[in-house]
Formats: sequence, C-alpha cells, structure tokens
Amino acid sequence: MTRIRSYGPSFVLALMIAAVLLGGPHVVRQLAHAQQVVEVQQVRANLQNSPLGDLSRAFRDVARVVEPSVVHISVSRQTPNQPQGGQRPEGFEGLPETPEDLRRWFFERRPDRPDRPDRPDRPQPRQEEQQQQPPAPDYYRAPIPFGNGSGWIHPDGQHIITNNHVIREADQIEVKFHDRTTARAEVVGRDEQTDIAVLKLVQERDLHPSEIAIEPVDRGDIVFAFGSPFGFEFSMSQGIVSGKGRQIGILGSMGYENFIQTDAAINQGNSGGPLTNYHGQVVGMNTAIATETGGNMGIGFAIPADMIVGIVDQIIGSGSVTRGYLGVWIQDLDPELARTFNYDGQGVVVEDLVGDDSPAGEGGIEGGDIITQIEGQPVRNASELRRRVAMIPPNETIDITVFRNGETMTFPVELGEQPSNATAGRQQPQPDAPEEADPGEPDNMESLRELGIEEVTAMTEGHAEQLGVDFQPGVLIERVRAGSVAFAAGLRPGVEILQVMNNPVTTPRELAEALEEVDLSQGVRLRVLINGVRRFVVLTVPNEN
Repeated sequence: MTRIRSYGPSFVLALMIAAVLLGGPHVVRQLAHAQQVVEVQQVRANLQNSPLGDLSRAFRDVARVVEPSVVHISVSRQTPNQPQGGQRPEGFEGLPETPEDLRRWFFERRPDRPDRPDRPDRPQPRQEEQQQQPPAPDYYRAPIPFGNGSGWIHPDGQHIITNNHVIREADQIEVKFHDRTTARAEVVGRDEQTDIAVLKLVQERDLHPSEIAIEPVDRGDIVFAFGSPFGFEFSMSQGIVSGKGRQIGILGSMGYENFIQTDAAINQGNSGGPLTNYHGQVVGMNTAIATETGGNMGIGFAIPADMIVGIVDQIIGSGSVTRGYLGVWIQDLDPELARTFNYDGQGVVVEDLVGDDSPAGEGGIEGGDIITQIEGQPVRNASELRRRVAMIPPNETIDITVFRNGETMTFPVELGEQPSNATAGRQQPQPDAPEEADPGEPDNMESLRELGIEEVTAMTEGHAEQLGVDFQPGVLIERVRAGSVAFAAGLRPGVEILQVMNNPVTTPRELAEALEEVDLSQGVRLRVLINGVRRFVVLTVPNEN
C-alpha cells in the first residue's frame, strides 16, 4: 500500500519564496521598464506642445530671415614687386618680363632649339635706349588670399557693410552669398576711427537687404551672431547682451568705441557679420573678442547699429566721414575730483581749450568747466562726450551745460569740423618770462613734503627749452619721494604745477602758501603740465586720526 506523504502549508510557502527569489528581480525589472516606457511616451507627448518647441522654431525663423543678407568675404593681396635694378628672383633669372619678351623667348631664343638662334636681322635697342625704358609691368603678380571675414547687406540692397580691419590691406575682395555664388567687390569708403567699411559689387546684382532695428538692445536681450568663424561659412550662434557702452581700446586714442558685449560665440572670421535680435533685425556688427587663447571665451564685442547707421550714411553719400568738433581737452570726473570743485554729480572736466578760437572757446566754455549735459541729455564720461559730439554734423549749434564756480550755465556752441590732426599737441599761449625769475624759496616746505614733493623751482624759459616744452609760468618739480602721494599720482621731476585749486602759482613760495590754505586730508586739486598736456590731479594725504 502506497503511503501518501503530506508536506503541508510550509512546503507551499517555501516554494513561493523560492519562486519570488529566483524570478522576482526579472519581474520587477519588467514592471519598471514598462512604467518608464509609459512615462517617456507621456513626456514626449507633452514636449510636442512645449514652449521650447516654439523657441526652437523661432530660432530657425531668425536663421531663415538673416542668412540671405549675410556674406562671406575673402581678401587677397598682390605678390610683392620684383626686386629693383632689373634683378629677378632666384631661379627666375632667365624668364621673360614682358609679353614681347615672352614671344621672343618662345619663338626665337628657346634654349632647347639651337636651330632657332637670335635673328641678326632684327634691330636691337641701343644700350642707352634700354636704360631709359620704363620698368616692366608686373604681369606675373598674382593675388594671394590672406584673410577672410564676414559682412551683411545694407537695407538699400546695394551696399555691403563690414569691418575696416577685414578689408584694410586687400587688393582684391571677393564676396560669397548664401546661395554659394561669388562676386567681386570694391571699397566705397572706410572709417578707421569706428572700424567700419562699405563695399559695393563691381557688377550689380539682386541682393537680399537686411533690416536694422529701431530700438537699441539692452542687457539680457537675446541676440544672434552670424558670420564665418574660422572659415566655417554662414554660421550662427546665440547668446544674450552681457553689457553696453564698452571701451576696450582697440581703436587707439582717436577711435570711437561704444561696444555691445555679448556671450554669443564670436571667433576669428566673424568680424563684420551682423549681430541680430530675435526679430532678425541687425542690432550691431561683430568686431572683436576678449580672449587668452585666440578663440571664444564668452566675451565678444559688436559695434551698435545706431553708430553704424550714421557712419555708413555718410560714406555712401560722400565716400568719407566728417565729425563735429568742440576743441577741448577733457578728462573723466571721478568723485574725488568732483569734490574739489564742490560738485556732486556726473560730468566731464574741461582740462583746457585747444585754442581761444576753438568752437568751445568762442562759445564761452573755459578750462576747469564741468560739462554736465549736451542738448539737455546728461554726459557721463569723456568717451561718451567725444562720441556724441563727433556724431553731430559740423556747423550745427548745440546747447552745452556746464558747472562753473558753483553755478550751472548753458552756452550755445557752433561745432567745427574735426581736423585730421586732432591728436596734435596743444597750442599753449606764449607768455613772456620774467627777466629774472624769483625762486621765492618758501619758509615752510611741510605741506609739500607731506605730498612727497621734495624739491621745486620756478619755471624759466631755460627749463622749458631743456625739457623741450613751451614755456608756461609755474613751479617745476625737481624731486619726488618714491612711494609718496605725489609719486602714486604720477608726478615726476619735470612736471610743472600751474594751479592749486583755482589759484595760479609761479614760485615755490606761492605754491607752499596755497597748499597751507588747503586741508590736504580732504584732497587738493593741482593743475599740472605733463609732457605739454594740462591735466587735473587730486592729491590726498591720509588722515592719521
């Protein structure tokens, strides 16, 4: 008889536990995967209506609108002239120089054709005629590519805008359009002071004009940089406006800089390309980058559109640029300098007039005035003042508001035309020197020594001649203590002190007495002559208390 053994509930439970241990992880993974699939499908469905889709489509639309108006610019230079004196480059001594010489060489003098010697019946030029012949034309000079950049089509549909530095040394300019066709272009005009150039095609064709924004951009606005970075034609990058009104010093002392700063990727080859807003309108022109590697580091600079428009209109109209001219030497007003004038606010100090007959001088402006407004609009710094005056046409009268001796005054000034030598030295008046300059040695040098000025003397014509400057009555610094307040402010032997606050000084005694009247811990304003240039310098002695 067969015995039936019952394992009971415990055996069933053990089987279930074993099944779970062996098959459970797989089941769990399947359940997790299924759940993830559902979630992915749900999120993908949500992304179909995501605002990011609208943003991406908007970016694509900007590219479609802007790209037809962007151009790639290739520039070439002619090879150097052949050496002087009739010498040919090494290895080319036997080659002909003119088409006539080429015909002769090939048909009559070929070294591999001894049966074709020189024809004695052909008349040869006399020696003196050979010497008088003009230099052979450079038939064999070929343009060599040496650079490339970008540009964009002006709203008139006839001109191309780019940076001056892109085409500055070009003998030949080739423009490539978005449809990959090319055309030759020539320079209409250029302006080195703003790094703007205008081109026009040699043969006219239909172009796609750009659109320039009416409203300027502001910090935080989305912008797009177009161009050909590192030769990658018709590229596009996106970023924001990081800052405005940047001066970076790449255009020299006569340049006008008011750059838009952006983190949109700008690299070599982007120069001259447009910077646009999200409407596809040009808000600037890519011009420079701040970099330690030669590539993009998130700091790019573009010329703002409002500056471009004024310059380009003049170049198209006349081929050149004229600027308003005030005829003053100016410097920024910092709080310390403003305090010495008992003035609290922004403005620009007039160091000196270029001449009494300058537009500013004839309009009533004086050295020591603080220019606070132009045409009722505040002026913040010297760079802004220069730029705003330069953008106003010559012979136009503008209202200039100044702060002078505690009062605010407004003068109508008719601007002149900026001369080409606006950086020339100042034409100082030539007063007569006293026959015998009284050194006027002061009894108390304590104030001078507090400032770090150890030795001074009255300025004479002999000193001026020795220093190579025009004579101006004042006090000449002969020795400055290293590490002193005066030394830190840039005062050195050879610098002449003309005024203490508003008081002229011509002898060491007058200088010392004027300093005794001032609380040096609050700062003293000196008007000095450094290398023929008048400036204001503020010296402050730290208060030991």
